[in-house]
Amino acid sequence: MKKLLITGGSGLVGKYVAKDLSVDYEVAVADKQEPNFDVRFFKIDITKNETFKAIEGDFDAILHFAGIPTPLNDPEEVVFQVNTFGTFNTLQFAAAKNVKKVILASSESTLGFAFARQAHNPYYFPIDEQHPLEPQDAYGLSKVCSEEILKSFSRGYGMHTVALRFPWIWVPEDKERQQYRKLISDYPNWYKNLWAWVHVHDVSQAMAKAIEFRSDGFDRFFIAADENWTGFPATELIRKFYKGVQTVHSLEGPKSLISSDLARVVLKYSPKFAVSDIFD
Repeated sequence: MKKLLITGGSGLVGKYVAKDLSVDYEVAVADKQEPNFDVRFFKIDITKNETFKAIEGDFDAILHFAGIPTPLNDPEEVVFQVNTFGTFNTLQFAAAKNVKKVILASSESTLGFAFARQAHNPYYFPIDEQHPLEPQDAYGLSKVCSEEILKSFSRGYGMHTVALRFPWIWVPEDKERQQYRKLISDYPNWYKNLWAWVHVHDVSQAMAKAIEFRSDGFDRFFIAADENWTGFPATELIRKFYKGVQTVHSLEGPKSLISSDLARVVLKYSPKFAVSDIFD
């Protein structure tokens, strides 16, 4: 059984991933806060390299979720420092422990749309891994820098690193459900996010697929649900909010404007959950 270390495994998303993957893997969690479920736990602060010394044992892969998940609640310099230093320290630890694979919970914010200060439209739809990354905010920039850190450690240490770029990760909890209902009713105000999302259990699926994926160097994949969360046809959303942006292939029905096709082909990722599953 492969051994996994999940940084940020006590968080809103990390706890689901840790529980899901515990079925097939030996999981340990590294976090500032102790998880509220039974799992091997190491208390660390990802911004402080010396705290990683508390982590004992060998691991086949590290899943890096720890960090600040939005630029809206903290000063920009704090967001950038925590996310980039945290990734660097995690990779340093992985190199020192000879861990062969590190998977980063990256973000669609690398594209630069969600928190753009200046008008910034996609170059085409659906967005894929060839689309330029042009962040204007500290969070998106921190994720781009984190992906570059992964590339550097792949070059220097021969480890396989993977960036999984998630849009908004939805979880089936009451407080969050209230927020999601409001999002759906106010969908015109969220066009910058492209109405893309992914169910937390599909995040776990993508992580498991990436763990088993054999390759060298660095890989990156967008991981999204098949549908956008508005319920409206993708072509209608594009016509209304992104006039003039080219659609490179058909988007029938309420499709996601971010494509997971590369992950579908290479990782064999196939999203299982729809918006309705969050509310059921």
